[in-house]
Amino acid sequence: MRAGFDPARMRRPFRSIGIAAEHESPENPDGSEDRVALTPGGVAALVAHGCRVSVERGAGAGTGYPDAAYAAVGARIESRDALYPGKDLVVKLKGPAHHDLARMDPGSSLLCMAHVRSLPQRAAIAGERGVNLIAMELVRECPEFVSDEFLRSRLAARRWFARLPVADPSRLSVAFTGHSLRAFGALQYAARTRPRSLRILQAPPPPGPDTATVGFAELDDMAAQLPAEEVDRERARHRLQAYGRRRIECLHETGRAGARFGIALALRQNPALGTPARIHTAVLGYGNVAFGALDECARHGVAHVEILTKRTTTRPDVCHHLHASDLVINGAEPADRGRTGYVITEADLGGVLRPGTVVVDLVGGCATNRSVVEPLVECTHPGDPYVVREGVFLAAVWGWPLLGFKRESVERYSDQITAVLLHEERLADGLATAPPGVLRAVVAGPMLSLTPSSQQVALSATLGG
Repeated sequence: MRAGFDPARMRRPFRSIGIAAEHESPENPDGSEDRVALTPGGVAALVAHGCRVSVERGAGAGTGYPDAAYAAVGARIESRDALYPGKDLVVKLKGPAHHDLARMDPGSSLLCMAHVRSLPQRAAIAGERGVNLIAMELVRECPEFVSDEFLRSRLAARRWFARLPVADPSRLSVAFTGHSLRAFGALQYAARTRPRSLRILQAPPPPGPDTATVGFAELDDMAAQLPAEEVDRERARHRLQAYGRRRIECLHETGRAGARFGIALALRQNPALGTPARIHTAVLGYGNVAFGALDECARHGVAHVEILTKRTTTRPDVCHHLHASDLVINGAEPADRGRTGYVITEADLGGVLRPGTVVVDLVGGCATNRSVVEPLVECTHPGDPYVVREGVFLAAVWGWPLLGFKRESVERYSDQITAVLLHEERLADGLATAPPGVLRAVVAGPMLSLTPSSQQVALSATLGG
């Protein structure tokens, strides 16, 4: 155990909490990340809970929250040098610079987007310093929570498919028309039937024997009319996972920001397109971040979006979709990062992908933590968001919501972090009483010796396994 470490500190609640500002760091080399983890409202909730909260001077300025707003709710304003020492817990959106992390006291804790697969040195420094590093991106629901809205949407899609004259959905070309934020369950259900193709269109396609088309509005009506008893039965049939979705995330806003950027860049580089309606778009994946991209495409009136599922991202099928697209948006998270096959390869540049095509990678990564877009080895940054290779425009911004959804993302993060600290998980009561959904997110520090499950996650993440 590191000298100076007090084991009793591990059993105490977090009473002294620091909210750190963003500075240049391995994740923020150009200083463009200037969001803050908690709004004044979030800090006020911690103060009301009995916590002593310090906010680094200027931490909220980039999102319109002056120091005076934090001081007004009871926070102490401190310098960067004073913020890290003497705190039970430091909260920061992105990981701190390594020298800031080294200032923290042994036995204290840091809650941030740790990304230890991409930056294993951060975990090593935390471990050497005796700081418990809690990765925000690994905090999960425990157990999984499935909303009534999702279940209703999924049930409506199942009912619609059951009415079709074709018994095998894999023979169908399925098209949704219109737009609905309530249709996530229906979209996922359709994608998992492995149809021949899956599209979102503004207008219905010509009818055909192997074409099935339904409006999102029709599915929403079907979902609303389902009896509560049927939803309850579906919930009882649903096999809950031990861990559900991320508790601290901004995936929908990430998808929207990336799609908005891609649409604007496609129009700028291809003036002949004229309007978003003429941008032929392909979206890889059908998870939360991809659904955000689909939302933004619909808001801009993109008339034709191909959703590429596991079936259509295999070669040679995917080459046809890539070649036909003006804008390709990747929202597919590889199951085994760094060891997976690529959907978009180096060889696709200058061949499959036409000059002028825009590729937006919402997942991103780095050399040790690759996404399915092989030409994008490292993430780009808001100040220099894309590179051009063989006439193809490639963007994988680390911090997509900075490009248009900064304030919205800060409010969302603040609400989620506050909930983890004070409500469902009650992390403010300390790591000793934290639930498994938090403990599995501890990726470095003395707490690992007390939580074997976290040890396994930490080692796997650090080694890229």
